[in-house]
Amino acid sequence: MADTSGVYVSLDELIRLRYAAGAFSFLPRQPVHSLLAGRHASRMRGRCLNFEELRGYLPGDNIRTVDWKVTARTGTPYVRVFTEERDRPAVFAVDQCLSMFFGTRRNFKSVTAAQLAAAAAWRVVAAGDRVGAVVFDDQGVDEIRPHRSQRAVLRLLDILVDKNRALRADADTPPEPGRLEAGCCCPATWPNGCSRRWSGCW
Repeated sequence: MADTSGVYVSLDELIRLRYAAGAFSFLPRQPVHSLLAGRHASRMRGRCLNFEELRGYLPGDNIRTVDWKVTARTGTPYVRVFTEERDRPAVFAVDQCLSMFFGTRRNFKSVTAAQLAAAAAWRVVAAGDRVGAVVFDDQGVDEIRPHRSQRAVLRLLDILVDKNRALRADADTPPEPGRLEAGCCCPATWPNGCSRRWSGCW
């Protein structure tokens, strides 16, 4: 049987990328400014979740954060500071159209796209976040709602393999650049109750 590595992906190959996903991180270098609560520590300070420190009162501090017991004991006003958390669901858009079925050196572009999506999905789940995807080819679009589970990753890998292995150089499929925009919409059950096209939801 001919060696198709670099031309097509296999499910085993994408599953093995789970062990390479620890080599990179999506942790932000700057403070997170989202107002959504979640699992990621933020440099933004608020009044909920994890207590961080006591510090002296400064003009402009919210009076509701004053620790009255410490203030009474020390005679100096102190406020309580808390560290909030941030949720960071990840939704990947993966192109498996015939226009990606080419390459110059190691892999076809369609293979590289599938590998990157698989590695990133494993990394997101390992960090405890939700992962979802929009995988499209010349025939249609498959959507995976964000979930915080390995099952969601495995479903993504199955779709990637199916669409990747359906690519053929001699396929007689006319290009339809508007298919993604017209056919892919956010289900009403996705975050924020979004019923708009997915590209406007995130």
